[in-house]
Amino acid sequence: MFDSTPLLVYTLFYILVAACFVLRTSEFVSNGLTVENLFEMFIDKEYNNFVMHHIRRTSFTVVVHSCLPLVYLLGTLLESEKSYFIHTHFYELLCLTLVPIVYSCSLVYKWKDNKWASHPLSINLSRYDPGDWTLVAQNISAEYQRIEKLTLACGTLTRTVVTQNWIISISSYSVYVAKKSESSFLVYSSDNHVTTPDGTPGSVQFINIQVIPIRSRIKWFFVRIKSEDLKLLEEHIGQPIMIADNVKLQRSRTERFIEVFRDQVSQNPVYRGYTTAELEDSTCAGCLVNPPDVKLIKCCEDNTVNDVVNCTSCQCRPMWCVDCMAKWYESRQPQNDTTNWLSSKCTCPLCRQVFCILDVCPLQNSELAKTN
Repeated sequence: MFDSTPLLVYTLFYILVAACFVLRTSEFVSNGLTVENLFEMFIDKEYNNFVMHHIRRTSFTVVVHSCLPLVYLLGTLLESEKSYFIHTHFYELLCLTLVPIVYSCSLVYKWKDNKWASHPLSINLSRYDPGDWTLVAQNISAEYQRIEKLTLACGTLTRTVVTQNWIISISSYSVYVAKKSESSFLVYSSDNHVTTPDGTPGSVQFINIQVIPIRSRIKWFFVRIKSEDLKLLEEHIGQPIMIADNVKLQRSRTERFIEVFRDQVSQNPVYRGYTTAELEDSTCAGCLVNPPDVKLIKCCEDNTVNDVVNCTSCQCRPMWCVDCMAKWYESRQPQNDTTNWLSSKCTCPLCRQVFCILDVCPLQNSELAKTN
């Protein structure tokens, strides 16, 4: 089929670029090579008019993506040595590439009828107000402008937005909307990956949640999020999310680190300068729930390397529980490399004295000390 190396190189290059454009790779998104950025003069800003932005964005996306085969074929005209197949069947191929364009344009023309009332998103919103779907659209757009909304991204292709009353699933070609109070939620599947979408090391688990609207004639849809964001999503939708029996949720990286941190602290020397009676009315400065149960005391040996800062004893009174201290310790470590966390150092949240995990000592009579 290919008679020349230049045409083969062009074909492979075009497939790569087209795939990156359609799949919205992070490099293309960061450089503004997306449909909404290339046609921003025709597409409203998402913040200004959320619903109309996505109506026009999905419409332009369908048309632009359907033009990719035609762009490839026209690009072959620049090749001085075209393949024999393309040369002899060029007009037939041209007609073939026009088919998806004609279909997509006719589809968008149908959507645009009666001020976009036939668009799938508009039809979805009309289920909530048959008289005027634009009133629902205005309500959603107004809620999207508020700062208390939740946005969870799963790569660059899909997003989940939760506003005061609505949950929204956004993808390249579609946008699904449902009222939170009139929907049920079920985690029906999960998949684990050894690397995160941004390329940082560490495993990550994604879960697929089915959103089932109670109101009739509203199609169910699913949202895809990280398993560690499940509790956050539950808080914003205001109801528990059911989990199928076959789904086993993976603990978040923070939860796994807290367990390792607690295990190490329980093996450190017990600090006997304070008793639980002295701290009976105190609560952790981080969570304001648990009683303080750790104290930063230098127990490690000094490092002989000159450019490494040695640990020092902290003079603060016990003010933190071991879980909050673990979260603070984790937050001060490089997030893109977890291999050296346990051997790294941190600073006291108050006095900024340097300490390592060996310097976090459990208080006597605390639960940590009892496991020592």
